[in-house]
Amino acid sequence: MQGRTVMMSPPKRSGGAAPKHKEPSSGPNRGTPVPTEKGYTQLAMMLPSFYVRVLDAEADFLGQRRSQLLEMLVLRKLGKFTLERARTAPRHAAPKASELDDASERFVWHCRAELKKQFDDLRLQMGNVSPKTWITLALNEWIGLPSGMAELTPKKR
Repeated sequence: MQGRTVMMSPPKRSGGAAPKHKEPSSGPNRGTPVPTEKGYTQLAMMLPSFYVRVLDAEADFLGQRRSQLLEMLVLRKLGKFTLERARTAPRHAAPKASELDDASERFVWHCRAELKKQFDDLRLQMGNVSPKTWITLALNEWIGLPSGMAELTPKKR
């Protein structure tokens, strides 16, 4: 046989038209998956193990899923409602360097599509910080850790 090209098309579905395929959007959020039919978007990131533990403990204390806690923190930041941390909530000591640098865990946040837009707007107002950075800062604020934990005065040798 000489260089013959055979074109094949996908098999036809018995239901008629082929399913509609959503193309991912272009631009700065192209790494974010297109929302599902249920209206949720996944945000995947590597979070330091300290913050995964904090998120687990705080969500468990409130009887919520981690994604619900993060949604409440976003809505709180937007001023949609007042949310205060209970005095009986778990205590968290400042993280050790090894808990921030070496040990990271994959975290996937399933958030509603309408919340994703508001979350992106919040991040943009803060200088277009990454979702990981926003979550880190929000959890620090929630548990009462200062946003900057570096020592301001140089150490004496």
